[in-house]
Amino acid sequence: MRRIFQFLVIFIVVLYCSFAYGYLYENVFPSLKVLYWYIFTIGFALSIAILRLPSLLPKEYLYFVVWIFVYLCYSIFNYLYSSQNSNAEQYLTTSIEMSVLLLSFLIIFQIDDSIRLVRLTIVLVVMFSVVMNLIDFITPMWSKVPGRAAGLYESPTNSGKMLVFMMVAGLPLIAQKFRLIYCMFIGIGVLITFSRGPWLLWGVAMLGLASTGYFVFARKLAGIFFVGVLCFAILFLLLTGGMLEYLRAFGLVDYLTPNTLARLGASGQAFVDISTESRVDVAKKAWAVFQNNPWLGAGMGYTRGGWGIGIGPHNMYLTLAAEGGLLGVAVFLSLLAILFYTGDGIGKVITIVYAASSMTSHNNLEQPALLIILAFIVVTNKVESARLQIQTS
Repeated sequence: MRRIFQFLVIFIVVLYCSFAYGYLYENVFPSLKVLYWYIFTIGFALSIAILRLPSLLPKEYLYFVVWIFVYLCYSIFNYLYSSQNSNAEQYLTTSIEMSVLLLSFLIIFQIDDSIRLVRLTIVLVVMFSVVMNLIDFITPMWSKVPGRAAGLYESPTNSGKMLVFMMVAGLPLIAQKFRLIYCMFIGIGVLITFSRGPWLLWGVAMLGLASTGYFVFARKLAGIFFVGVLCFAILFLLLTGGMLEYLRAFGLVDYLTPNTLARLGASGQAFVDISTESRVDVAKKAWAVFQNNPWLGAGMGYTRGGWGIGIGPHNMYLTLAAEGGLLGVAVFLSLLAILFYTGDGIGKVITIVYAASSMTSHNNLEQPALLIILAFIVVTNKVESARLQIQTS
């Protein structure tokens, strides 16, 4: 039974973190709805709960479990406060699903030795995903955006974002002398998504890992400085057009499109394209909505259909401010505080990356793969604490 459960843990991590469940639904088995996988995951968690009661969730998880309950209550209140149209109903359903899934992942990771399995699986998935991105860039097959690799994620932004999160989560399994090579390899997969948010996240993650000692240098401050200069140089080349010369040298320019050239700053000016302009416009609109409703916002789903604009704010903080006012922002900031307080070294770096990612994405609480990462932070800290107690006893 234990081995079967461990196999199912691996299966669930691969299923969600590789986005295989979404790819299968959209391209292979349309009848295999995403909801079915949710039901399967929740059912698996319930079976573990039945077998492990009453010691199901240790007291170390109390703050996180309370937060899930608070978020669920907030979502219901935010829906009741909204216009309660079909759009609001959809997002309430999503919030309930994600709350239950998050709790399910927390329960599933209670299986013996699951964190080691999860971390190993994440390393394998991230390496596989980089290879898929390379194939997708050279021979476009899966991405919905021409010229930008995405692999099974189909969305270049989601691909780049998940590569960074998995890079950090899996790093402790990599031998210290190979960690920089590992991160640079994954950085290539992030690079060819041509998504500027993940580029910046990769830089944030590298600085976080260097400052917390996960890269070994003879002198720590010199090592942090080296990583900082490396990240700054790469991002500078990417955003000012300097990277184009290197791409030409490797014969990769032919794979680029006008969209990717603009993202590389081919004009000599960074962030000058339709995508950037539209994001600035919706950010201003969301801020105006918040100013008109500072305490409780305009209600659930308002920025994603209710305000007559085809796109959302691409920012968790602005989305929650516009839809839930200061209450919504407080709920989300409390999550970041709990994760940072709960997490070990890697968990704190992931939390910082998650906080930074939330500045360029408005659906960080709606993606099962990211919920796995959040549950991973909480459970990993308990495992590390137990290990330290054994070593000191």
